[in-house]
Amino acid sequence: MTPPTTMLDIPRTAHAEPEITIYGPEDCPNCEQAMRFFDRNTIAYAKITIDPGDKDHRYITEELGYTAAPVIILRFTSGANPHTVHWGGHRMDMLMATKSLVTNIRAAVETETADEAAQVPA
Repeated sequence: MTPPTTMLDIPRTAHAEPEITIYGPEDCPNCEQAMRFFDRNTIAYAKITIDPGDKDHRYITEELGYTAAPVIILRFTSGANPHTVHWGGHRMDMLMATKSLVTNIRAAVETETADEAAQVPA
């Protein structure tokens, strides 16, 4: 069984935005809420529709230990410490922490871009 995930499991910053995957059944109000949240905040994600017993369903239930949808997985693939953070069920605290992380990453990229532009000789 996966230990409970908290907002502290999501880093405050990272080198790049995480890859986000939402697992849930076709008819999933909590999945729809999460997708609307990400859409409103222009955060990219992939939705994987699960059916009882399929490989994706077995992955989130047997390997990760979740019983509630959606299951949301953040994959951090850049930097020195690639890892994943995941949770199950509707967790506004985790969605807000993800939004905060993505906002911080985007702000850092904008700052780097502005700094590089300022260094280009005229």
